[in-house]
Amino acid sequence: MRTRPEAAVMRTRPEAAVMRERWIAVAIGCLAVSAYVIAGWGAPTVYDYYGRLADAFVHGRYWLLEDPPWLNELLSCGDGKWCVAYPPLPAILSIPLLAFGTATAQGLVSQICGGASAGVLYLALRAYGAPRVVGIAGALLSAFGTTLLFTSADGRSWYAAHAVAMLFTAIAFLVAARGGPAWGVGAAIGLAALARLPVAAAAPALALLVSRRGDTTFRAAFVRVVAGGLPFLAVYVAYNVARWGTVTDAGYARLTEGDFFFDHGLFSLAYLPRHLYAIVMEPPDLVPNVWYFLRPRFVGMSLFLTTPAFLFIFAGFRDVRRSIVVAATALAAGLALLPDVTHGTVGFAQFGYRFSLDAQPFLIALALGGDALRDGVWRKHPSVLFLVAGVLAVAMNVYATVAIIRYGFWQ
Repeated sequence: MRTRPEAAVMRTRPEAAVMRERWIAVAIGCLAVSAYVIAGWGAPTVYDYYGRLADAFVHGRYWLLEDPPWLNELLSCGDGKWCVAYPPLPAILSIPLLAFGTATAQGLVSQICGGASAGVLYLALRAYGAPRVVGIAGALLSAFGTTLLFTSADGRSWYAAHAVAMLFTAIAFLVAARGGPAWGVGAAIGLAALARLPVAAAAPALALLVSRRGDTTFRAAFVRVVAGGLPFLAVYVAYNVARWGTVTDAGYARLTEGDFFFDHGLFSLAYLPRHLYAIVMEPPDLVPNVWYFLRPRFVGMSLFLTTPAFLFIFAGFRDVRRSIVVAATALAAGLALLPDVTHGTVGFAQFGYRFSLDAQPFLIALALGGDALRDGVWRKHPSVLFLVAGVLAVAMNVYATVAIIRYGFWQ
């Protein structure tokens, strides 16, 4: 009887394991994309800034020719020209889908990117160290137990930006957790920043993670991360020059003019208390004498009411001193959220606290570690308490998504 050489057997087993992991990731991503598309089906947003901008790009313009009254964040950028204030990547991704209409194209980009992020996040969590079942639980929690579900399914411009950024931030986390290449981390973060600028702040922490996992110095990793992101910075600078005539993003500053929420400027530590209240304490509305007694509020809802499993993040912090990998992940979350928690508004209109999506891949990893990581050793399965918290999170987010998108049940 002929047998394969031992080396060939050993080589085949890792390849089979890698393929199994990829197929799990594809299955999770497809499940989430399908659910998001179904959730948003037939309810295109009227806030189709990106869809309209995509149509402008196709016609060789970076500006819109119309200024509808409901698109109140369009800014004049020339005689008869109106510019979208936000970074352009969601609009670029909408171009191939314009045959479905500007609003539907934008919505599909939001749903596809948001859903696909779950599959990428699974691979990132596995590279981070989470066992398979723990990684699956984390990916499903992200897809169905956080505000990513409503945000991606709804697809209005602010939300589509989060969904697109979530996908590329998860890719950056995956590459970093695998140890590089560092330039790939920078490229992924650069793309994410072309949808949501705050995520760029996580770059130093991801460079630290690359250096730890890739056995290189932090300085070398950071230089390569920056180099990977520079082309996308150049694109954004050129876009700003075209829109505003300056290398800086003057659009956001113009949006805050005369707005009492920004009485200390665009960013200030004075805004931190309102964000802490929104993250920790903001309640839903309670409606008496009806079965649907809980009504989401457009100003938001506590992150820990929306996703109770995120309470395990606090337990995850205990490993910060023991593990540079955990410390880098916590730092990435903190840096990504820093521009958000010093911003004048807390993100409304929204369900939950949507700014948390800028750091969600890292928050999920920390929550999983808080439950299943002890002294550097991962438990094979999530605890019963974590699963209960996850089920409650899914129930809350599915309820809110259906209530808001299908029934307009939103205060």
